[in-house]
Amino acid sequence: MSNLDSRLYKFADYLCSQRFGKPVGKVDEKFIKNMFTGIWQTRSVNLTEIARSLNENIRLHATHKRLSRNLDNLELQERLSSGLLKMVAEHVKPETRLLVHVHEITKKYACKIEFLPDKEADSKAGFKVCEILATHPNSKDYMPMLARVWSDQTPQYQCDEMEIQKAVKQVLEATENRGILHFDDRSLKGNLIQQLMRDSKANFVAMVDDVNLVVNCRGVEATLSALCEDIETPYGKMMFKLVPEGVAGTSSQTDMDLFMHVGSLPVKLLGNPRRLSLIALKSKNRLVGDHVTPLITSLTRLRSRKALMGLVESFLSIHDVIGLHSELRDQFNPSGFRVLTYNRLQLLLTMLQAVICAESSLPGKVAVVDQQYSRQPHDGDLTRTYYRPEEGLEA
Repeated sequence: MSNLDSRLYKFADYLCSQRFGKPVGKVDEKFIKNMFTGIWQTRSVNLTEIARSLNENIRLHATHKRLSRNLDNLELQERLSSGLLKMVAEHVKPETRLLVHVHEITKKYACKIEFLPDKEADSKAGFKVCEILATHPNSKDYMPMLARVWSDQTPQYQCDEMEIQKAVKQVLEATENRGILHFDDRSLKGNLIQQLMRDSKANFVAMVDDVNLVVNCRGVEATLSALCEDIETPYGKMMFKLVPEGVAGTSSQTDMDLFMHVGSLPVKLLGNPRRLSLIALKSKNRLVGDHVTPLITSLTRLRSRKALMGLVESFLSIHDVIGLHSELRDQFNPSGFRVLTYNRLQLLLTMLQAVICAESSLPGKVAVVDQQYSRQPHDGDLTRTYYRPEEGLEA
């Protein structure tokens, strides 16, 4: 057995142990270990490739058929999913960031997969996946907690918002409301974030794109836009944002200097007694001018530079972690799955999350390297919106 197989086997033994639920039987345990090593070795969720990597002394078709049959096990899917969630939840502390984001798995040429949306109505027909990742503040590491998959054809489907709420509820039950939810503004839009803010009993931070949202501030109703204009922003610092080519009118990858200054006010959502804080994040750059971004958080004691700027920097860095995870996940080509039932797809994606969790848990194996927002200028041959002396020359 290779070192790789040995590490995965130990991870599988731990995940399948009585510590995280009903012990898994020997047949299912062998299947899990086969799938874990196959997914890791092939960097794929394609059953044919996984079956080939196992190199069993039987016909490839027979191995493929066995794996496919064993995937159709809803009880095992629920056991592995809840076990992985409980395992990661043990490491969640009150200050741990819980990153909520959504991505899609499209099947351009598929037609027989169970519950696939109508391709005539949607040329990008596929499944949506809500992933929740756990990462500590100022950490370059992370662990996947949950992957919930659905389409508008799956049983009991009502709307995407409800599916995401179910995923958030599962995680909060496992952590006993520990952690701070960070809602990804790039994949969660509009009313969804507002609904999550209203429903969540846990702590959260969210960027709100609806600047016309009306909230209550000290007994007076006002829009976020109006409040952000009036908020005093006493705390500021220079930050550097790595801007991809073509964004904000740039013709190449650009390192943009931004002076960021922040302030906060106490607010409440209409019809909700919970005390919240509105943070006005204001930035200034000679290329793009002035910009104001509203953030709403359940944290209310933001009375110092460290507390306020620290929270803003923590939120801005979530895209570094989500980007790292997306890059790692895409190495396995999730859209390359070839199973025909929804139950098999759920278990397959849960196993992929477990493999990524095992890999990200190895010291130094997976870590954030590139930061979109940095306190220092980014290295490399970049276009810059500021003057930076060449190395060896005095400023």
